[in-house]
Amino acid sequence: MKTNTIKLFIIGVIVSCYACDDFLDRNSLTDLSTDAFWKTEKDAQKALVAAYSGLRTQVYAAVKAAAGVSMDIEALSDNAGLTSGFQSYNTILKGGINASTGGAINNYWKDSYAGIAACNYFLENAAKVENIVSIDNMNKYKAEALFLRAYYYNELIQLYGAVPLTLKSEYVGSGYEKTPRTSKEEVVKQLLADLDVAIPNLPHTAYMDGHAVRGSAILLKVRILMNNHRYEEAAETAWSLIGDSNNPFELADDYSGIFFGKQENNPEIMFSVMFKAPADYHSLDQMVGSRMSCFPTQDLLEAYEPGDPRIKMTIFQIGDPWIQNPQTGTFQQEGSRAESVIPYTDMAWRKWINPGAYVPTGTYTSDQHIVKMRYADLLLLYAEAMFESGEGTDPRALKALNDVRSRSGVEMPLKEVLTRENIRNERRVELAYEGLRYNDLIRWDIAKDVIPQIPYDKVGTKRRYDGNLWPVPQTQMDIMEGVWTQNPGF
Repeated sequence: MKTNTIKLFIIGVIVSCYACDDFLDRNSLTDLSTDAFWKTEKDAQKALVAAYSGLRTQVYAAVKAAAGVSMDIEALSDNAGLTSGFQSYNTILKGGINASTGGAINNYWKDSYAGIAACNYFLENAAKVENIVSIDNMNKYKAEALFLRAYYYNELIQLYGAVPLTLKSEYVGSGYEKTPRTSKEEVVKQLLADLDVAIPNLPHTAYMDGHAVRGSAILLKVRILMNNHRYEEAAETAWSLIGDSNNPFELADDYSGIFFGKQENNPEIMFSVMFKAPADYHSLDQMVGSRMSCFPTQDLLEAYEPGDPRIKMTIFQIGDPWIQNPQTGTFQQEGSRAESVIPYTDMAWRKWINPGAYVPTGTYTSDQHIVKMRYADLLLLYAEAMFESGEGTDPRALKALNDVRSRSGVEMPLKEVLTRENIRNERRVELAYEGLRYNDLIRWDIAKDVIPQIPYDKVGTKRRYDGNLWPVPQTQMDIMEGVWTQNPGF
């Protein structure tokens, strides 16, 4: 067995420096599980922070001095194009990928299992401080770790299908080198069981400090159920929060503020990866607002109904006010001081951008929270689940859709009936460039029909779609030679 077999499952994660390329060259949390660690509640909290740190990567959020942000995965959908090599999305969208393509195909696997390892480490060591931590706090900490592990695994099974399910720390001699890939169905069963434990033990409060709350876990459970077409259960789970008289979430009164300017204690945000400059920042404004290497498609623009104000809050079009052009003050190439030229679609992303960030560079400290879950998503999933389970005429389902459409500052005309088309289109325009569209196309099983119709360059060359699953990275297949089989087609 090769010496790098251990990288199949990262054993431990450093509390103080998660974002390291080689976790095994430094003291890991597993190394600290001796007399030097797991002595105080503070130790447990540090280990839990390491589990959250799994989200602080390029594919899950954003990092400083990085070439892109997690939302750029929408370049694989009909919502966006991409001209950079960030995460090899430009290779994936052209088709012809294989197990050695690299980029996101490697990094989603690696980053997810690093996060899972940190969750497992916490869960199997937390008992060491149970005698000094209150029962309520310990149950909450464990629930957070279960939520995070389910979050990582849900991403994995959507992208790769069957994956190795491990619920404990792996180490040399533990037998991990013989671990089979677990069917998606079995992984889903475990995730739902974990979330059923987590939900009642998480605080039933608004999301405020970066720690998952009950609503976060409810929305994750709904996503998992929807991904697996369990619509009745998804509708029931979503309504358990939507219909709760003590529901702490509501639609925000400023759509654009969800992504920049009004994120603190925002009543709509249900989970996010939080940042705070100057010590903790990323490069979103530079990469999205100045380089513009990921940008909207004409197809997305045409999905908006006439007069939808979300267009201006999501997309820059020629002539829109734009700080990067001091000559005209508008979005156009002549006079632009941006790092890159305006994309060939004549559009760029407005969502997430600090409107006052003039020519941000690598030293500019963006600290927008990367929103991973929000209440509008839950409402639209509820409407969809009700429709797909045959309850589309229930007035609660139509109200959920119309609540999103009529939100303050948007105020689009109400729909009179639910249809599959208007539900799906509302998700598209409401949630554009939030990293959800690619998964939506896959779970609806229409990616194979939609994506090949979208061009990837200015001359209109059409994309190629390689299937709903990615190949398992070749580095992992080499390690597990004789144990695993590759996904079909690769």
